[in-house]
Amino acid sequence: MLSILAAMFFILASCGTNKKLKKAEDHVARLQGDSIAAANNLASCNSKLSDLNTQVSSLNAKNASLDQEAQACRQLKADLQARREQLNAALAEQGTSLKEIREKIVSGLSDLLDSGIEVTFKAGLLYIELPEKMLFKGGSATPAKNCNRTLSPLASVLNNYPRVLVYVVGHTDTVKIHNAKFEDNWALSTERANSIVRLLRDSYNMDPHRLLAVGRSKYSPIASNDTKEGRAQNRRIEIILNPDLAKLWDMMNN
Repeated sequence: MLSILAAMFFILASCGTNKKLKKAEDHVARLQGDSIAAANNLASCNSKLSDLNTQVSSLNAKNASLDQEAQACRQLKADLQARREQLNAALAEQGTSLKEIREKIVSGLSDLLDSGIEVTFKAGLLYIELPEKMLFKGGSATPAKNCNRTLSPLASVLNNYPRVLVYVVGHTDTVKIHNAKFEDNWALSTERANSIVRLLRDSYNMDPHRLLAVGRSKYSPIASNDTKEGRAQNRRIEIILNPDLAKLWDMMNN
C-alpha cells in the first residue's frame, strides 16, 4: 500500500515539474523571439541611420559648393562696384559729368531758352537742339551774324571739358531746297553741320579732334512735316555730347 502511494506521489510531482519546465521553455522561446525582433529592428535603424548620414554628407557638400558660389557672386559684385566707382571717379576727375555740363549749358543759355533750345538726355548722351533761326537763314549754310550769341556761351562751357566729344548734326524738313548751291537737303544739312564745326574750331579754339559733322537731311524728324510749325522744328542743328570713355578706360587701367 505504501509503495502504491509513493508511486502516485512521484507521478504527481513529475507532472508539476514538467509544467514548470514547459512554462520556462515557452518563456525562453518568447525571449529569443523578442531578441531576434529587436536585433532586426536595430539592423533596420542602423541602415536608416547610415542613409541619413549619407544624405547629411551630401547636403554638407552642396552647402559648401553653394557657399563658394555665393562668395564668388559677392566678390564679383564687389569688383563691379569698385569698377563703377573707379569709372565715376574718372569721369569726375576728367570733367565729363554730363549732368554738370547740362547745368552749365542751361545756365549759359538761360536768356535763349525761350527761343526753342532744348537740352535733354537721350540714351546716356546729352542732346542740345538749336533751331535753324538761331544759326542760319532759310536755305543757307552760312552762319547768321547773330549765331555767336548762341555758340559763344556753349563753346565756353565745352572748352572746359576737353575729353567730351562733340557731334554736330544738321537736319532739314521735307521741302525740297530751291537753291543752285545745294543739290538736295542732304547737302544742305551736311554743310550746315560743317559750318558749325568750323566756327567751333576757328572762332572758339575747340580741338578739331573732338569734333564730328554729320548731315541727316529730312530723315530724323522730331515733328510732323505736314504743318509750318512742325517743319520749323525739324530744321535744326543738333549738338550731341559724348564722354570719351575709351580714353577714360585707358586711364583707369593705367
